[in-house]
Amino acid sequence: MVPLFVRLYAELSVAALEAGVDKELCVWHELRSLNSWGSGRLVLNAVFDALSPTFCSRAPLYRLLKAGDGKLWDLPEKGRSKLRIYALQTVAERLNIPRLSRPVLVPASEWFRGRKVKRAWLYASFHRTDGDRKTKPISRDSIEEATGVKRRQQIRYEKAVGVKRVANFAFRRDGDHLVPIMQEVYGKSSTWWKTRRLGNTYKSPALRGHRGMTKGINRLLARSLEEDEARLPKRFFLSLKALMHSPKRHPEAFLRAFPTERNIRGRQEWILA
Repeated sequence: MVPLFVRLYAELSVAALEAGVDKELCVWHELRSLNSWGSGRLVLNAVFDALSPTFCSRAPLYRLLKAGDGKLWDLPEKGRSKLRIYALQTVAERLNIPRLSRPVLVPASEWFRGRKVKRAWLYASFHRTDGDRKTKPISRDSIEEATGVKRRQQIRYEKAVGVKRVANFAFRRDGDHLVPIMQEVYGKSSTWWKTRRLGNTYKSPALRGHRGMTKGINRLLARSLEEDEARLPKRFFLSLKALMHSPKRHPEAFLRAFPTERNIRGRQEWILA
């Protein structure tokens, strides 16, 4: 019995996209969904019966199962029939992930729509869910650096699963008012000024899941993996308290404007700190 939702972890998705094992990770998620009782064991023939229709034939599924053998699962040895699925902690360790964040939930009816859509959902899990107020601007170049997904492919993935893009604009405080920071734009035959655009914010249509076992797994990962001490300077802050207590701040930092002081109602405006 396939559950109503598939649980995705942003860190796993990003690591798999960067390492080029996103197809195998999609199959791992499917195996975990099929194994709803949580034993970590599945009869190989049952796997073929359940997943072959989405591959059109058994051959491409078997190639992926062979590619992920010893990485995300163990194929049955001679004389045995059951495949062993690696646990979440084991997969995180194999992909060198020191910490897992809260998972997102993708409806199974949306996930099981084809190979390309599954990979698009992996990409979408990198972004925060719709309604999450902690969303911050990010550029296309930064997304590519984090996920390894090129700009044009990002747009295709976003269209495939309905990721929303929201524009953000830069302002500075002048007394009690916010004044737009202007930027000169060069055209073919003329130049003009417009309000400076920051990176977009992106909202995934996936649902926000419960932390579940991630707290315990993160404690175990902290013991088994050494987390990189380096931290990139933070550039966008959601509150003045976060800005003041940031140990490493970008030279050009922005604080999100309160809804009551924005020049245009509903627009995402950021104040130069």
